[in-house]
Amino acid sequence: MKKDFRGFIQVYTGDGKGKTTAAVGLAVRALGAGLKVAFLQFFKPDTSSEVFILKQFEPKLLYKNFGGQKLIKGKVSEEIKEDILNGWNFVKELIKGGNYEVVILDEIFYALNWEIISISEFLEALKEKSQNTEVVLTGRKVPREVLEIADLVTEVRKIKHYFDKGVLARKGIEK
Repeated sequence: MKKDFRGFIQVYTGDGKGKTTAAVGLAVRALGAGLKVAFLQFFKPDTSSEVFILKQFEPKLLYKNFGGQKLIKGKVSEEIKEDILNGWNFVKELIKGGNYEVVILDEIFYALNWEIISISEFLEALKEKSQNTEVVLTGRKVPREVLEIADLVTEVRKIKHYFDKGVLARKGIEK
């Protein structure tokens, strides 16, 4: 690790397409610079196309999925909640330990907004993170408290999307 490396908190949020894509790009850039990366997805099935390529970077990149089981609209099963909480416990140790220079928590804000993880516990973990760990958070509806402590916030805003015309998610582009 370079002496001048300092870990910040980044947020990619908004209603537009590209938050996970930006995080994947950052992961690839970090790997290219020789940094260790952990890419942890929440609530997404591990069948998304980016997972296939990310796993090819192992062991330099750690990939894990939490809560990727099928969601029933409007309901989060106890099984998914338990998986998310297990993942969160794993994340807390990971960001505190400092063994990874970049830790990406993709779609983490659902866990906060649905009160699976308490916002106070989340903020405390971010405050206790290793100074050598960059934490990247993605997802819609970022809580105000997270915006306040983040060092970088990028909003991805939808202006126009073909989904609005009934186009379904396409493999390799949206999934």
